[in-house]
Amino acid sequence: MKKNKDYFTTGEFARLFNVSKQTLFYYDRIGIFKPEYTGENGYRYYSFTQLETFEVLTMFKELRVPLKDIKAHMANRSPEALIKLLNDRRDDIDQGIRRLEFARRYIDEKIDVTEEGIHAHLGEIAFEDIDEEYLVITDYTGPEDERDVAEAVSEHFSYCRSLDLSSAHAIGGMIPVDGVKENSYHYSKFYTVVDKDSLRSSGYKDVYVDSKGRYLTIYDDHGYDKVLELCKKLIAYAKENHLQLDDSLYEDLILDDLSVNGYYHYMVKVSVRVL
Repeated sequence: MKKNKDYFTTGEFARLFNVSKQTLFYYDRIGIFKPEYTGENGYRYYSFTQLETFEVLTMFKELRVPLKDIKAHMANRSPEALIKLLNDRRDDIDQGIRRLEFARRYIDEKIDVTEEGIHAHLGEIAFEDIDEEYLVITDYTGPEDERDVAEAVSEHFSYCRSLDLSSAHAIGGMIPVDGVKENSYHYSKFYTVVDKDSLRSSGYKDVYVDSKGRYLTIYDDHGYDKVLELCKKLIAYAKENHLQLDDSLYEDLILDDLSVNGYYHYMVKVSVRVL
């Protein structure tokens, strides 16, 4: 019994590291961390010399090193093996940081767009000063059939994913002003608004810079059903007020299924730059 005074019981050792006894039992069973010795009564005992080892194991767990990798390292440990393990985890952590940074940007952008929708004056034509924006663009020359448009939007999304570019902004469409007719309109391009940080991390260079300027805008909450009507209203307003417009109108989805009930209640914004 005197010998046991130099050792920790399972419960004592577990309390030192704020883990459960079951964790120590499990580590013993899979061979990651075993007690210094096991008494004749089956009780496990841990020594002072094992404190630092378990602290390192705890650090590995906090770094989310898989148990199988911890076990492999402990079975073949060396300074070189430790450096490799830590370098691998550093790469994983850097990737995790990038994912978290994107998640933060996504949340901030989604809040901004949603607040824009909350404060929008539906059906009213207004002037809006819009800052320079960065767009990833794909051309569209297909028919205005819903299926073809949907496929083109899907291809645009896949293209952005292939570039490792994501955005809180929904995919938008460019509509040539001279392509707006009495009963129809057509898209010329689809685009995704991206931020500088996403562009920098992806290394994508072929970005379209949408000019800063004053835009005519109008919002509607009937999904895409009234896009033609909105385009015609902006063009008519510009003509009545002798305003010269840029070549394309922009169709942007402001509120979607995450904040409104159903496709036919989406809020859409149509805008066009005044030259």
